Amino acid sequence: GFDDCKFAICTYHPVTMEDGGIEKDIDEFLKAIRLFPNIDFIITKSNADQGGARINQLLDEAGKEITNLHVFSSLGVRRYLSLMKYAEFVLGNSSSGIIETPAFGVPTVNIGNRQRGRLQSESIINCASDMQSICAAIEKAMTTEFKEMSHKVISPYGDGHAAVQIAQKIADTVNDSNIDLKKKFYDE
Repeated sequence: GFDDCKFAICTYHPVTMEDGGIEKDIDEFLKAIRLFPNIDFIITKSNADQGGARINQLLDEAGKEITNLHVFSSLGVRRYLSLMKYAEFVLGNSSSGIIETPAFGVPTVNIGNRQRGRLQSESIINCASDMQSICAAIEKAMTTEFKEMSHKVISPYGDGHAAVQIAQKIADTVNDSNIDLKKKFYDE
């Protein structure tokens, strides 16, 4: 239902291992969004972790005030991934920005520490949770050079064909080996 526009997909989850700060983090996140009125921000609501309901409440309230902010409970997998393919970037702290987004060649702005320790491709820009850091990361993600680089990254999570490769390896092993697949019974 959107007109042709530049848009970003966003998801912001609570950071369960850090003390408080949800209101401050979301305030900084929303301040950054306000500074990019030429981009529509499509936000999917937070998960059910402690603090998620508060984040969703803050996003719903902001969605009534910020004209380029569109808040959805869920988009479903097909819509979410279809939008991801055409997004300018993915913004937030969700694992989808780390795992799925690089496979689409789309930049990710990963906010804060929630995804610390995960394998990451070069198309991911990590930033702090303050407005200035988020804005600087968005500006970098929007550059032609960074977008072109993002289209060429190789995801550390594979190319989406793991199931085919696993099935082929199993078939090759069974066909090329002298594996006896008959049940064996043992008397004690």
